[in-house]
Amino acid sequence: MNPMDALTLPAALGLTLRRHEPLAAYTTMKVGGPADYFVAVQTVDQLIKLARWARQVGLPYYLLGGGSNILISDAGIRGLVIYNRCRAVRIDAAPLQCIGPVDERPYLFAESGAAMAGLARTSVKAGLAGLEWAVSVPGTVGGAVVGNAGAHGGEVKDTLEDALLLDETGEVRSMAVADFAYSYRDSALKRRQPSQAGFKAVVLSANFRLTPGDAEAISARAERFLAHRRQTQPVEPSLGSTFVNPPGDYAGRLIEAAGLKGAQVGGALISQLHANFIVNPGGVGAATAADVLGLIRHVQEQVHQRFGIRLEPEVQLVGEWKSETRWITEVMG
Repeated sequence: MNPMDALTLPAALGLTLRRHEPLAAYTTMKVGGPADYFVAVQTVDQLIKLARWARQVGLPYYLLGGGSNILISDAGIRGLVIYNRCRAVRIDAAPLQCIGPVDERPYLFAESGAAMAGLARTSVKAGLAGLEWAVSVPGTVGGAVVGNAGAHGGEVKDTLEDALLLDETGEVRSMAVADFAYSYRDSALKRRQPSQAGFKAVVLSANFRLTPGDAEAISARAERFLAHRRQTQPVEPSLGSTFVNPPGDYAGRLIEAAGLKGAQVGGALISQLHANFIVNPGGVGAATAADVLGLIRHVQEQVHQRFGIRLEPEVQLVGEWKSETRWITEVMG
């Protein structure tokens, strides 16, 4: 691809395209190499036009939201990273009366770059129940929809009505909650997403159906969840939960029982507060992606030796991992 071609559409949309942009600062772990090309979008229209243009010129793209639950390789991401800053949120009234039964619950609309925790706070302030669990969840609405994010017994699938997507062919279409075929921290859409830049589907926005309730009770539940997070989860840069909980057990319990709290590889270590969190206390420039991947592998090996259980990473590996191909096969199965 001619680099000059990459400047035409972003400039026409009033966007700034940057070359070799370091990505660590855009992730919650503060780890990750550079993107070949990097553009931040502010509106859904910009997002659609940029993704369609990238397809036309053959430039693979990767959509970056809140940067949680992903580990970007030290080599970075080849192609175009689209940094999603589309953050509009609004509460829409229930539909007008029509023939047949009508669901009177209002919609909570959010663009895919909106923070999931901020969306939850909006619902709490409005006295709408159903997203209280998300007040402590990192990341954006788009990532939450793709990964069926959840906490405190709640999940995206419980209240999601539908989502608007730019699909793999570049067409805008609606996807109902049933179409996602949700399971624990997984969806049909997540299973179709490549870990490198490509021409994947992009979540543009989502509609949640929430239930009006007692505002004080809703707020109290949200405050309990926030307090629990402050007491049990580290404040240092982290991936979020590193491993999926195995059936009938908790990954954090197994890691702690294996004596791995405080275990360290390079700048990455297992949190002393919660064993299912790998943290990077030094921030940008301290831990490397290779450090984190090595620690993930070490945890898997030790837990398997002690308990016969292979922990499955919840985190997604993103970018170029050529020098760590064998490691990835071992870590991710």
